[in-house]
Amino acid sequence: MNDFNSWNELKKKIEAEKNNPEKFPKEGEIWMSNLGKNIGYEQNGSGDNFSRPVLIVKKFNNRMFWIAPLSTKQKKFDFYFNYIDPNNQKVSVILAQMKLMSIKRLKRKLYDMPDPLLGAIKQKLKSFL
Repeated sequence: MNDFNSWNELKKKIEAEKNNPEKFPKEGEIWMSNLGKNIGYEQNGSGDNFSRPVLIVKKFNNRMFWIAPLSTKQKKFDFYFNYIDPNNQKVSVILAQMKLMSIKRLKRKLYDMPDPLLGAIKQKLKSFL
């Protein structure tokens, strides 16, 4: 329960922050975000900031995005998209955990997803629908 209390306190601080007009995320970018403490099998952030890298899948406006969280655990499931990042690390996009997210949760840009990989990810997402 303490994790939920800590996350709720951090969430209040994040909500109170002014929107940073210098952040203009684009589709295909990987950002570190405050994903939070979630319920059941939903993907959590980790550490004191409950943070996790996420892929910007779809930009709706300068404030709202569909994101998919990333993991360093690669699995051979249909809803995992495995790849190697620019630092030569094994990474997975957890497609089944895609969600709507506010710009307020985004902290810093990490890198850009290459266009061919982003296209393959979007194609795989479409196949789920």
